[in-house]
Amino acid sequence: MYQIIIEHSGLSLGEIEVINNLFSDYATYEKTLDNDFEYASILELEFIKDKEISFFDFISIEKWTFLIEIIKNIKKRRGKKGLRFKITITDVYRPVNNDDDDDNDNDRYSIFSKTLFLLNHKNDLDFIKGLERIEITIENIVEIYEVQKMKEEQKTNNKSTKDKVQNKAEINEEDSMFFVFDEIARKWIRITNKATAKKK
Repeated sequence: MYQIIIEHSGLSLGEIEVINNLFSDYATYEKTLDNDFEYASILELEFIKDKEISFFDFISIEKWTFLIEIIKNIKKRRGKKGLRFKITITDVYRPVNNDDDDDNDNDRYSIFSKTLFLLNHKNDLDFIKGLERIEITIENIVEIYEVQKMKEEQKTNNKSTKDKVQNKAEINEEDSMFFVFDEIARKWIRITNKATAKKK
């Protein structure tokens, strides 16, 4: 994983320290957000990783489980005032026209796709249920991408990955997934309109 970006507002020093300690093995960047008076606290995490590597190959299930427990505790402390929580998984690739030097230079990587989960329920039960189901949804997304990849390879007669990546100039709408939790259906629902997702 190239970087974890931690953005927050209204968290205690102890809570921030616990999150930072959890990700001490990774390159992290921390930023304080402006207060949102609708919520007591805000926590936004962005995981930036190589598109070829599975999310849970970098963040172990043990670390993920610990993170979920940390967030549950933060939410319970906020009560009805609420916690707005967002996770973004950003898949990146190394453009083929880059030199092979400086493999650790994050600036040499380009965004391939983004998967975003927004959880803004103030009810503890709905919030926690959504939180616990993120893991399942991430695993399902991996399967979806694998099927899409196989279909693309068949259509292009096994055209090389290098050529496909080189021709990819920007993130298209279909390359990103935006999810909100439906507390009635008890599952994450994909929003197809990017503008709608930003308003949530």
